[in-house]
Amino acid sequence: MRKFAIMLAPLLLGLTAPTLAENLSTADPLWEVRLGGFGRYGEAYPGSTELQVNVVPLPFPIYRGKFLRLGDRTEKPVRTRLLRWDKVKLDIDFGLNFPVDSDDIAARRGMPDLDLLAEVGPELEFQFAEPLLGGETRLALQARGAVSWDGLSPDWRGMILSTELKHRRKVFTPRTELYTRITPEFASRDYMDFFYGVPEAFATATRDAYRARSGYLGTRLSFTVKHRFNRRFEVRSGLRFGLYQGARNAESPLLTRDFTNSFFLAFLWKFWESEARAAEDF
Repeated sequence: MRKFAIMLAPLLLGLTAPTLAENLSTADPLWEVRLGGFGRYGEAYPGSTELQVNVVPLPFPIYRGKFLRLGDRTEKPVRTRLLRWDKVKLDIDFGLNFPVDSDDIAARRGMPDLDLLAEVGPELEFQFAEPLLGGETRLALQARGAVSWDGLSPDWRGMILSTELKHRRKVFTPRTELYTRITPEFASRDYMDFFYGVPEAFATATRDAYRARSGYLGTRLSFTVKHRFNRRFEVRSGLRFGLYQGARNAESPLLTRDFTNSFFLAFLWKFWESEARAAEDF
């Protein structure tokens, strides 16, 4: 609970802290360079009892082009706009799972480590015509192929399909935005086997051999708050819950928890910005 309170404090601060008098521009800059840091504390992999900390130092550039945007959203750092028809968009969706040291995970001890897993694929997004709950609501259909990386050697890890309902709205102040997402996910056997498969060679007295099956992976529920204190400094923080009740591979000895939570926090300070402004409609 103490760790929970420490991670949650910036989230509450972002909701309640008074804003400065300086007005923000209505359009973001086309280019930015930011300094800061990103930290995550949460499940080591989907359905893991053990938690791990991932820290990424930032400086990094941000680009807000007409068809490609990099780094302007913590929960989705790469965004594209391939095609758009009124309230319908065709984009590319990205996902990422941090590497895992199996020696740190009781259920995986003695098994190979989980490498960095990168996902990419198309996303078809529909925007609701009328505002809901005072904000913008979208429904997205996503399909991503997954590849794990061990050095320079990529390995195909199958497909993941999801339907995502996302909502964005201002809360408390014009400088504070709340992003809510609920995402049921389904995956192929290869993808499931990456996380939940136990080959015969790694079976033990307490860990039976298991061949994962395709189907329902679980549901992610996430809340992200972005608060701009002024033109140069902002804090982003969020909570993500994993719901694995009824998951296809619930019998795997590696799926050890049916409810998980993760927290992240990012501090961002704008070091430089371009005079050119980005298009507001993306």
